[in-house]
Amino acid sequence: MESKKILSVKNLNKSFGDFKAVNNISLHVNKGDIYGFLGPNGAGKSTTLRMVLGLIKPNSGEILINGQNISGPNRNFLSSIGALIEKPDFYKNLSAYDNLKILFKMSRLKDTNRISEVLKEVDLWDKKNQKVGGFSQGMKQRLGIAQTLMHQPSLIILDEPSNGLDPQGQSDMRSLILRINQDMGITVIISSHILSEIEKISNRMVVINNGEKIVEGNVQELMQNELLKVSFKSENLESISSFLKKQSIDFEISNGSIVANINEENIPLILKKMIKENISITEMKQMRTLEELFLGLTK
Repeated sequence: MESKKILSVKNLNKSFGDFKAVNNISLHVNKGDIYGFLGPNGAGKSTTLRMVLGLIKPNSGEILINGQNISGPNRNFLSSIGALIEKPDFYKNLSAYDNLKILFKMSRLKDTNRISEVLKEVDLWDKKNQKVGGFSQGMKQRLGIAQTLMHQPSLIILDEPSNGLDPQGQSDMRSLILRINQDMGITVIISSHILSEIEKISNRMVVINNGEKIVEGNVQELMQNELLKVSFKSENLESISSFLKKQSIDFEISNGSIVANINEENIPLILKKMIKENISITEMKQMRTLEELFLGLTK
């Protein structure tokens, strides 16, 4: 059964003068996805997301949210989206609760209990009366996400949500995004350059570079389709290197280890052959990360 598309982008183009920021990009996000939006700085990620939000108009192409083309005069589609683009901005001299209360009034929402609900959802309820000026970067990011959840959207867009956070803050952010997706049933698009974050959290992703789509698909499938780097340690590296040469496998010696390029499905066979030839291995580990895939695709 085909997944329901919550967002469809078709042949999208955007130029600023002679500079083509987005070049014929097509992609889709399914309902329930955590969708990674990857690309180096200047790749066209923010421009694409701003077009999706209706903040800037494309030169050509179409964007559909829940099947509705957003280019028409009807702006109802915005009620189903929450977005945190760039750094969240708040009144520093006001509390977390009062900042959300201003948004509540501006959004003409009805139930004031919603403010308390979102503060609890992002683990800021016990800090609700604290002035935002004293918040850490992680707390500000969580309050920014609370803003995106106020009107109970079906899709939220987060631009670099882990930017500037320490490893614990990144882990907390990951847990929050998973909770939003799995417990609240909200589809999430994450634009990020922290590639390991996308690998840990996303089920689907797109990679763009120089305004063009490089690849889109299931994260695990994209990873498996690439050559895997495997690191071997041994007291006799020479025996491993001569074995790999015989097998015509590319490798390099780095920091006392041999790092070889091996297709994932071939790893068990290679290991079996090594054992048969009595080659001593003290450690073997898979090294490939999404970062290597990304760098290979965007060279």
